[in-house]
Amino acid sequence: MFRNLRGKLFAIVTFIILISALYTGAVNAGEPASLLQRKNQLENVRDYAPALSADALNYAIDGGLLFAGQPTAWQQLPTPANVIVGAVAQDPENAQTLYIGAANEMAIYRSQDAGAHWLRIPLSNDYIGGITDIAINPAQRTLYVGSDTAGIFRLRDIGSSMILSGHTMFDEAVLEIVADQKGAGLAFARTEWHVFRGISNGMEWMPLDMLTSAPTALAIVDTAPATIYIGTTDRGLLKSTDGFTWQMVNAGFAITPGTRLQVDALAADPVQPAVLYVAMSYLSGHYEVHQAPVGVLMSTDTAIHWTSLPTTVPAPIVRLLPVSGQSGAAYALTTQSRTPLAIGSAPIVNTVDVSTVSASTNVSDTQWRTSLIAWVVAALASATLVWMLLSELLMRSRALVSILPLKAVHEV
Repeated sequence: MFRNLRGKLFAIVTFIILISALYTGAVNAGEPASLLQRKNQLENVRDYAPALSADALNYAIDGGLLFAGQPTAWQQLPTPANVIVGAVAQDPENAQTLYIGAANEMAIYRSQDAGAHWLRIPLSNDYIGGITDIAINPAQRTLYVGSDTAGIFRLRDIGSSMILSGHTMFDEAVLEIVADQKGAGLAFARTEWHVFRGISNGMEWMPLDMLTSAPTALAIVDTAPATIYIGTTDRGLLKSTDGFTWQMVNAGFAITPGTRLQVDALAADPVQPAVLYVAMSYLSGHYEVHQAPVGVLMSTDTAIHWTSLPTTVPAPIVRLLPVSGQSGAAYALTTQSRTPLAIGSAPIVNTVDVSTVSASTNVSDTQWRTSLIAWVVAALASATLVWMLLSELLMRSRALVSILPLKAVHEV
């Protein structure tokens, strides 16, 4: 009797496992696989992290999605559901570690496997808004996160987790944050009207009162010593190695009398620190200001000499995207389009070839693995259940055979 009871209990448990496995497999198989885009040309770039070496991957935010690749070949990476990505940064000391900022919540996400999996790091529940920029201070293992409504958050990386260790509220949206990579302690943030310097590795942020001109762009290059550059509305380009004393470096810029020289965008090559790109415009007029783009200039000697890059700029430039390790090659985003425009010797892409691939054949294979395991478990459970049923039928047939002779004797 006990053996029969144990057999029935085992059959019930096996049946439950079978149903659960079949359900899991069916759900995973029935849901449409995540489709990840491949494209030759980015179309709506909002942030960009240039490659840390000439043959490494660049990362870009295109239409709220994260892409990795080279100037003419981009692959979308999976990101958490319902997250509109607004910012991206790569750890300069660990190429596998990426950070993205959500444009629709006060949170960042960290991946330690090049974007395959993400850890959510909430910043605050007290503000409605999103993340605008991320800068990394690898010497102090510190992250600076700018937002559109809540100022700057400071986080410390302690290895297994990120700890929120500071918050500075601004009255303006943070547009840009930069930090040096060699421990010089240079960290700066830009809003529409002000530049702030990070004090004590970003524990405090103090405004720079000496600019006397609205800032337009920031860049830090890790030369010896590390140098911070600030683009301005009508003073051209300023640079400093300590954040306190500044000098104008406009020699080589063709300044037309009666006009104001505005720096529209700055970018530094992370592979060649002495290579700097600057996009310029002339501002003219008093009551009604007219902006005329000049073009893009490049310096290969830390802003001492400048040369113009051959290009036709249809509108003022708002962002420069350097091609790492290739002097004279960059892309530009303009006030008319966020599609990268080739500058200098950068490869020109004439087509937007978009295709989609299943996540199961690309970066993320979690879904198909889950389905495969579920179907394997279902198959094993089914085989076990069939074996139990056959064993039960065999036992019943043996019992019936043993009873039949006794029944015949009684009938006689």
